[in-house]
Amino acid sequence: NKRAEQDNSGSMGAVVGGVSAAALGYKLYSEKDKYLVQAKGAEVTQEKYLVQAKGAEVTYEQKSFDNRIRQYNTPDMVFNHFASLQMVDKTGIKTTMMSPLDFFGSITPDCSIHPGAGSGVYEEISDEKLITLRLDKSPVEGSILNEIGKNGLISYADYCFLLSLLSTPIRFVDTAFNLFDLTSDEKISAKEFAFVSTKMSHKLGGFGTYTDVDQSAILASNSGLLNYLFGKDRSKCISRDEFRMLHKNLLDEIIQLEFNEFDKDKTGSISEGDFCHFLLNRTRIPPSQKAKMLKRVDTIWPKKARGISFSSFKNFFLVLASGTELERGLFFLDVENIGVDLEEFRKVASWVSHNELSPHTAEVVFVLLDDAGEGRLHKESVGLVLFDWRQPRGFDKSSIHVQLGQLKI
Repeated sequence: NKRAEQDNSGSMGAVVGGVSAAALGYKLYSEKDKYLVQAKGAEVTQEKYLVQAKGAEVTYEQKSFDNRIRQYNTPDMVFNHFASLQMVDKTGIKTTMMSPLDFFGSITPDCSIHPGAGSGVYEEISDEKLITLRLDKSPVEGSILNEIGKNGLISYADYCFLLSLLSTPIRFVDTAFNLFDLTSDEKISAKEFAFVSTKMSHKLGGFGTYTDVDQSAILASNSGLLNYLFGKDRSKCISRDEFRMLHKNLLDEIIQLEFNEFDKDKTGSISEGDFCHFLLNRTRIPPSQKAKMLKRVDTIWPKKARGISFSSFKNFFLVLASGTELERGLFFLDVENIGVDLEEFRKVASWVSHNELSPHTAEVVFVLLDDAGEGRLHKESVGLVLFDWRQPRGFDKSSIHVQLGQLKI
């Protein structure tokens, strides 16, 4: 009898366990949108994050989700999120690729012209259909992104290279060239480029190995960047001057595209308020403090007063893109820790950007950041805006680092 009772008890337990498992399974299924892997601090659910129809307005929720992906995820995860295409070769092997505007979206906070498609959401295309594929084009005249798109798509190794190139300050472009010029003959060949770009591409678990098989696969890929730089037969080389020009043209286009996000009417200038919104975008400053900072600017320059021209916007973008160079320059001029005045700030800006910062642009930055109204900027008050500007774009993950003894920049 006891054995029978135990058997019945065991059977009842199995039934209850089965029902509980089924109930749990149903609960997990019905609440699957809540259990997404998200960036630190993210509150965006899959229900809110929808792939936008082409031409549809990008929602705030999608912008927020894309922003967190850029800022907190590793380069390979960022690539997979923003890439929208997948090449399928004759053997059925699939390779995830980016269009040129996918790349722009992957580095631009609050991007509205080309949001991320989402990891795993790809349009599959064959080698034969690649030549007839119509990609979204950059509106910038003489676009280098469009030229790359004419020659093919952007691979993961290409993405890592372009991101590193953009995040390299102007004064270190020659250093970046030397890293690729393995034979020191003042030229970069396709094989040199393939080797270095593979070694610098972060992958899950670390950085990949490089063999003759890897080299053959890279050189035979439908990489628009490789085709553009080295030709489809990979016989061309790029010189130091061509490398510098590639950096300049790419940076100029990204700056123009970001400027166009605010200059919707294509007037050639944006308001002081829009310029400050650009500076404060994705900063870790509390919303209430941001509102006070913007109110100071709007009080002096309501709506669109004098405005910020494209050339002034570009010059300050180059200052921000210089990263630690700006921080080092301010520390150098302010060893007494009394802050820097307007002219000293313009001097530092010209050092790091190789361009003269306009007095009006400098004045707008001062009004925005000078909470005390004393006419001087302190390192502590500008750090969250100027020093951390590169982080939401992923520039800090791929920038060049130079170390001399204990000095690291």
